[in-house]
Amino acid sequence: MVAIAGLLQTSCTGSDAALDPDFPLSIVVGDRPGPTVALVAGVHGGKVAAVHAAESLAVLLPGRIRTGRVLILAPANVAGFRAGLAQMSPLDSLNLNRIFPGDSAGTPTQRLAARIMRDIVAKSDYLVDIHGSDGEESVGSFAYAARPGLNPRVDSLARWMAERWEVESIVWDQGGPRLLAESRFLQTAAHLSDVPAITVFEPGATQESPVATARFVQGSLRLLAALGVVDSGLADWRGGRAGENRNMRQVLDARLVLSDSGAGRWQPRTRADAWVSPGDLLGTWRNAAGQESQLRASRAGVVLHLRHGGELPARTPLVILGLRQGDDLSP
Repeated sequence: MVAIAGLLQTSCTGSDAALDPDFPLSIVVGDRPGPTVALVAGVHGGKVAAVHAAESLAVLLPGRIRTGRVLILAPANVAGFRAGLAQMSPLDSLNLNRIFPGDSAGTPTQRLAARIMRDIVAKSDYLVDIHGSDGEESVGSFAYAARPGLNPRVDSLARWMAERWEVESIVWDQGGPRLLAESRFLQTAAHLSDVPAITVFEPGATQESPVATARFVQGSLRLLAALGVVDSGLADWRGGRAGENRNMRQVLDARLVLSDSGAGRWQPRTRADAWVSPGDLLGTWRNAAGQESQLRASRAGVVLHLRHGGELPARTPLVILGLRQGDDLSP
């Protein structure tokens, strides 16, 4: 397995390596024209496994690109990555993945979002936000794609990308933003700019996970092979436990975010990737007055995100379920 720790510092044959330490972009170019695929990791600085995967790809891909080019930005949130922060930037306390499309005249994080839109999204035909766990939650194996209905071709391509990644669940969401100015997330901003995009997660509960890193590399190679960017044989690359063939388990079309109403102590009682039915116990919550309550599933669904236990502020998302409207999601 190729594993590269820290920021990519040197150039590689067949690629232009990052020259700006605050915007570590590597560009790997093929011999023939073809699609431009963007792989972005570390939009949240705590996604260490994702950043390592992207850096590994920056070393693995030069000399292996048949057509087109691959843009690799990792970590996108350099300040947050260096500070070891899960989501916020130390420069202005903003969450980069909540402010797209950004503002070129705004705060440092707003300017960074605008630069990603200009230098990555606007120059790409396809985009993948490699996400994963930031150490504050456990996540399952799934890909998130938008389906706002504004451009059916882009909607369909986003689902196609998720299928080629071969995760266990796909959330093909109909309920997201429909205006670029309200997009907030990188994947959504790209989609509303007519660039098919997905956000991918692999199982993990910590910032660093060799298994998640290997699976991110494997998924990237599958997608690049499906797009004709690399030879199909490269998609058989094996690293760690990434070589298993996984079939898509479910296509979901909605998410349900369950949060606390006030500060208190949370104790999860389920696990990421679990199937739950209405009434299943998800966790317990003890408020500031010491009163304990139970959080139970109101709908059948798949646990996509599960917040770790501990003292949490008000309105913290505790569980995010993936749903399929009108269906019982029994395995």
